[in-house]
Amino acid sequence: MEIEDIVNEVKDEIEIFQKSNPDWIIIIRWATATWKSKLSILISNFFDIEIISADSRQIFKYMDIWTDKVSLELRKNITHHQIDIVNPDEIYTAWQWKENTEKIIEKIKKNNKIPVIVWWTGLYIDTIYKNFSMPSCPPDYELRKQLEEKEEKNPWILYQELMKIDPNEAKKLHPNSTRYIVRALEIFYKTNKTKTESYLQSKTKWPIFMIWLWREKEDTDNRIDTRIKEMIKSWLIDEVKYLIKKWYKPDLQSMQWIWYKETIEYINWNYDITQLEETLKKNTHHLAKKQRTRFRRYIEEANNNPKENVTYKLYKL
Repeated sequence: MEIEDIVNEVKDEIEIFQKSNPDWIIIIRWATATWKSKLSILISNFFDIEIISADSRQIFKYMDIWTDKVSLELRKNITHHQIDIVNPDEIYTAWQWKENTEKIIEKIKKNNKIPVIVWWTGLYIDTIYKNFSMPSCPPDYELRKQLEEKEEKNPWILYQELMKIDPNEAKKLHPNSTRYIVRALEIFYKTNKTKTESYLQSKTKWPIFMIWLWREKEDTDNRIDTRIKEMIKSWLIDEVKYLIKKWYKPDLQSMQWIWYKETIEYINWNYDITQLEETLKKNTHHLAKKQRTRFRRYIEEANNNPKENVTYKLYKL
């Protein structure tokens, strides 16, 4: 089934929801290769909307092909927010995204339009859906450097430290997840509160119509393979070379994502492009598997402990 096959059903469900929830927003979530952005564009044929990207990669300028941004031409017709707002060597935290997105939502509403948030990054969505209270804790690069050096000298020492300070957060992480462990420790050292204490849920600010898209594994993997072929043809390697040429170092957080990291290795080692394609497919299939697992947890949560003020709709494609 294709997105076009469900759009009329989605439209009807939205209209029903809209009648009893005048101050509302739409969230479209999950997962890679489910064509979330395409559905948001189709919805614009029926409703006056503006789209907010909840993708922690699309915030970066110059990173276009792998992040699968909608075209500039399309963005002229339908306003998109939270795209191309920082350089690849800058930090934009989930707290900043939440703060700015809440302002954007209010602005969209004042213009009598409907905010539609389109997901890729789970934490971004959860700051709105679960309405986390989040610490105002900007990055402390010197502290991060000290912690990372400490970890290099004694692997897993930071994980052990986090287990003592915030065991609930530590249990969510693998000992090798240094970036996330460093952030959790940074929050504690800068605010005197653990991440668990800081990230508290509360009632959503607006009624949410939550659209979940689901594809089975075989269909998802086939779509991933097609997308990767298209991206390689669409100047992916040249985009990564351009980023490096602009002095965006390969060890930047933004350059260490799946797809960029593999392409940098390809550029450095100059191996066969077929090998790059197969590596990207394998790693993306693995990512999709993790997303499906996480997705099932969200469905279980919605069934057993639904959020107040949220209407869930699951569409299987």
